[in-house]
Amino acid sequence: MKLIGIDIGTSSVKAVRIRADGGVVVEAAVSKPYAEGGAPTRDPGLWARLAEAALSELADGETIAAIGFTGQMHALVAVAADGAPAAPVRLWLDMDGAPDLEAFVAAYPGSFASDTGNIPLPDFTLAKWLWARRLDPGLALKAARLYCAKDYVRAALDPSAPFVVDRNEATGMQVFDPFADRWHRDILEKAGLPQAALPDPVPAASAAGAWRGIPLVVGVGDQAAAARAIGALIPGVASLSLGTSGVLSIPLMKSALPASWDGAFHLFPTGFDDNYQVIGTVPAFGATLRWLQTLFDRSMAELDAAAAGLPIGGGRALFVPYLAGAGAPHPDHGLAGSLSGLTVGTDLAGIVRAVYDGLAQELAAIAQEAAAIGAPTDAVVLSGGATHLPSLVATLAAFLPSECRLVDAAEASAVGAALAALDHLEPANRLCLSTAAAPRARSLALRDDWRRARESALAGSDFHQKGR
Repeated sequence: MKLIGIDIGTSSVKAVRIRADGGVVVEAAVSKPYAEGGAPTRDPGLWARLAEAALSELADGETIAAIGFTGQMHALVAVAADGAPAAPVRLWLDMDGAPDLEAFVAAYPGSFASDTGNIPLPDFTLAKWLWARRLDPGLALKAARLYCAKDYVRAALDPSAPFVVDRNEATGMQVFDPFADRWHRDILEKAGLPQAALPDPVPAASAAGAWRGIPLVVGVGDQAAAARAIGALIPGVASLSLGTSGVLSIPLMKSALPASWDGAFHLFPTGFDDNYQVIGTVPAFGATLRWLQTLFDRSMAELDAAAAGLPIGGGRALFVPYLAGAGAPHPDHGLAGSLSGLTVGTDLAGIVRAVYDGLAQELAAIAQEAAAIGAPTDAVVLSGGATHLPSLVATLAAFLPSECRLVDAAEASAVGAALAALDHLEPANRLCLSTAAAPRARSLALRDDWRRARESALAGSDFHQKGR
């Protein structure tokens, strides 16, 4: 059986064609950048045109059973009744609405964490709606439909498609209650957002439209799709994506959900079942590696080789990886990283080793904190460009509290979208990409001195001072 997955990303449309017959084989992949240099676009029509071009390439001469969707989350695409734009399109990276969200939260009588699963975040859709409504107070009367990126494209491919959204994506709008499984009426009312403009929540594997007679399947957001691709929606199996950010996604069974949710971790329904993902992050994971390259004017291959010459966890230097602030479960973009314990003998290799150890220990600490709220890990599946750095992978494997496995899938989210399409046709299937065990020469606990350095950095967090 052949299926296609479409990923409406921030910088490009990516698509894969897979063969699913007892295993998952990626037969072909295409990427359609929006502009040179990977610049994003706020033209949803371009998303749709490139998606159709990618579909045409991958479907040419093939029998395709279904097409699934994923993409960047938190976009605001407001459309009038005649299909014209009702407001400027905003992406997750547009933070114009931060002041509007802050004012909204100050007047909101409830708890965002308990009402929406997450603390108020300016990259979520609500902030963008508040910003757009401030610019146009009549927006509520103009906006007939609010789409996320992938669902706008699905509707463009089939204008008669049902107006629906998966629960994973709905939660990213921050006007959906993932615990009660409904749009949050109080937030909608106070935000001036008509519920009639919002899609009906449905399971990720639901068919909603057709293209050239091929079923279109709703799918989920990019992180949940990647987790589906690598088998990380199974209890105990976590996904660690090593890209721009280090993103650790851990399944949390509905039965293990804490009675009181404080929003320290991001929380999303998987979209595929009744369970959740809790997500912790190192926001500057990729930026930290680029910082090392700039600092020493060396390639990552050279830096990785230098770190390999020193024992993991054995150096005197300590690094706390908050170069762009701390992420969940201690979200505070205002925090700064630290590099301490330097001596006149600290050289390039010693600093790279300290950075690797700091990144790995931060992720291990996040995994421990997730286990404490009922989301343990028995295995962590690593994906992303940094998995091609052997010394870094060995460092992660040494500190993470469970077995690490590697998956070589550059387009894991698109593969997950294709597997969502397979789930529509074969609900009982458990197919995912194959993985290989990461070498683990030793197993290390968090260093006491590093833990103290981290606690010192976190002591100044606004998140903990203001409460949740």
